[in-house]
This record gives sequence, C-alpha cells and structure tokens, in this order.
Amino acid sequence: MVPLMGCSGSSASSITGDGGVTDARSQHDTKGPSVDAKGDVNKPDGHTPDAPKTQDAPGAGTDGGTDGSSPSEAGGDVMQVAETGPSVPDGGDQACTTEAHALCSLRNSCSNGFLDKNFPSEMSCETRTAAACEVDLSATGNGQTPAKVSACGAAYPNEACSDLFDNNPVAACVPPAGTGATGAPCGVDAQCTSTFCAIGQYAICGTCQPLPALGALCHVEADCGRDVQCVTPDGAAAGTCAAFVQSAGACLTNVKPCVEGLACVGDDVTTMTMGTCQTAGATVGVACDTTRKTKAPCNADLGLVCIPTAAGSGVGTCKSITLVAPLAACGDIGAAPITGFADCQAGGLCKKAAATDTTGTCVATAADGAACDNNPASGPPCLSPAKCVVTGEAGTAGTCRFPDAAKCM
Repeated sequence: MVPLMGCSGSSASSITGDGGVTDARSQHDTKGPSVDAKGDVNKPDGHTPDAPKTQDAPGAGTDGGTDGSSPSEAGGDVMQVAETGPSVPDGGDQACTTEAHALCSLRNSCSNGFLDKNFPSEMSCETRTAAACEVDLSATGNGQTPAKVSACGAAYPNEACSDLFDNNPVAACVPPAGTGATGAPCGVDAQCTSTFCAIGQYAICGTCQPLPALGALCHVEADCGRDVQCVTPDGAAAGTCAAFVQSAGACLTNVKPCVEGLACVGDDVTTMTMGTCQTAGATVGVACDTTRKTKAPCNADLGLVCIPTAAGSGVGTCKSITLVAPLAACGDIGAAPITGFADCQAGGLCKKAAATDTTGTCVATAADGAACDNNPASGPPCLSPAKCVVTGEAGTAGTCRFPDAAKCM
C-alpha cells in the first residue's frame, strides 16, 4: 500500500458479530495502508518499481483544513514547486510520465476503479507518481535510468493484480542495484547495492541494508522488501517477515498470510489451529462470512465489504463500499444489522472519537508541507506517497513530506 508509491491506503477494519464494524487488522492479514474495508481481504499497495513515485517537485495534494474540509472541492489538487535540485536525466520526464500512467492504470483496473479511495483522481495518481520518479532519477548513486523506467512501464500491463498488491514486481520493475554500501544514506532501493533501502515508518530517508530474509523483524510492510508480508501477532510489539501462502494452503491470521485475493478460513489463533486460504468474495452479491469460520469475507481491494444479513451473525453478502467526501459520516450505515459501509475518498481518514466506535467523520488529507498526525484518532493524514514525518524524537504529529531521494544524501 512501502506501499505502492502511487496508491496507498489506510488501515483495515472488520465487521463485528453483531452486524457492526470496528477498526481492526483485516482478517486477511493486511499489508498496511491501502484500500479500507471491514473484515475483508485488504492489502495495501506495496509495489514500487524502485523509485517511489513522488516528489518535492510539482506534486498534487488535497489541502485539508483543520475542520476536515478540502480545497480540492473548489479547485482540485494543490501544486507545490520544489527547490531547485539536480536535473532529471535526458528522457527521464517522458519515461516517468509513461510509467506513471501504466502503474496508476494497472492499480485502477486491479481494484475495479476503486482508486478513488486513495487519490482524488487517476490523474492525481499519475502526476504525483511521475514527479517522484523524476526527482528520484537525479539522486546520487541511483542505478535507475530512463531506459529502465520505460521498460518497467511497458511491463506493467502484463503484471498480475495479485503480484501488484503483494509487492512482487515483474522482472523489468525489480530495482536495479545502486552504488550505496550497507549503512549509506538512501531514499529509494535503487540507490543501494543490496537493492533495499530501509526507511522508518515515519521517515522518508533511510540507510542501505541487506535485503530482509524471511523471519526478519519488522514493524511495517516496507521493512520486509519484496514479495513478503510483515505479520504481527495480536499483542506483539513487532512482527516478522513471512512468505505468502497460496490457494488451499495452510494459513494462520497474522502468522502465515494468504496471497492477495485469498483469505484464511477456519483458523484459530488462540489454539494455533491452521485454516486454509480460500478465494475472497470478488463480486457484489456473493456469500461471505466476516468471522471467516464458514467461508471467506470480501475482497476490499475491489471496493467490497461483507454485510451481515442478521444481527449477531457474520454471514452475509458482499456489497460495494460507499466512498464519501470530507466532513461526511463514515463507518457503519444503519443499525445492527448494518446495511452498508462508508469509507473516505481520496486518501482521507475516518476519524473516530474512540477506537471502538463504529462511525466517525471523514478528514481530508493535508497538503504537502502542511501539519499532519499519524494518530488515527487525530489526523489529518497525508496524500500518498507523502508521509507524515514526525517532528522531534517522539509523538505522532509532524509534517507531510513528499519523498525525494536526492535530498537523503
């Protein structure tokens, strides 16, 4: 959902047994930020063909006000002009524009048009993705080139959606090796000889480190590199990098995760009883079970949520998630059994007074350079791929900063 630098999302949620919805880790063992949904399969984009697609250069962002409103309602994305920096290599502009179009188009098609969950529009996704690619191409030690970016863009149409969401890039999009040795500062994977730049959850610069192995300690998806997931057992302070389990394979929530589009059915973490990976609901009207006892829930990456048919039951049918604007009510629609679920559009946050609340109010993303807060009870969040970089040694409040690998050296 790092997440796919052009398209991320937010925390998952799950429907409770009484037909309501509460925020929680998706029953599919989510990969962190991406498409929100309730108890349904939901993984964030974790796919970057090396250069995270963003910038400090011209970058679109919804300018979220303190009341949760967004200037985008009056004039669209807010553009910022970066400080003058290293020039983009010849051909880089066109290569990045072409790749951004291919990547955002793939993300949109793989989510059945649910890209609006993460961006104001597909054009916004492309603008921010291309701009980041351009500034990253100028970064010191970057092994990425315009030719390689073009090759990656040409390969995107052939990438499977499951690989996109599970951060398993096609060969042409695997980051090339850079010149940075272990411990060298970096902002993207392609600056490192190991092809892995370890960046903290609330930072945009990091250091080159060996590509994480299975079982390595992690806190967020970006800690695990490619084609693996950071799984954190309930109550644990940290997780480990785990391999994905294929269809019909043995799985365990937050321990042995299923690949994208599948959900672990019949497992019990308390007794360590294994379940099996089964296909999640992929169309409206398909039967589902939010408890995952009898069948899989719905695929949230497709904009679907499992709505129970009766209070006290988790069994129901898949329905489309409703996307709502800033200041609108979000969360459960109706009383138990609920009749639907509303989530925030364009990367917004469903701000709730308490973690156990089933409803909240949508808060728009803050503009690049504006104040933000990583606390889901506060917000506002940042528009991907900008991150809320914490000010000082502790706390969750900070400033939305657009990643720029050229400034990490």
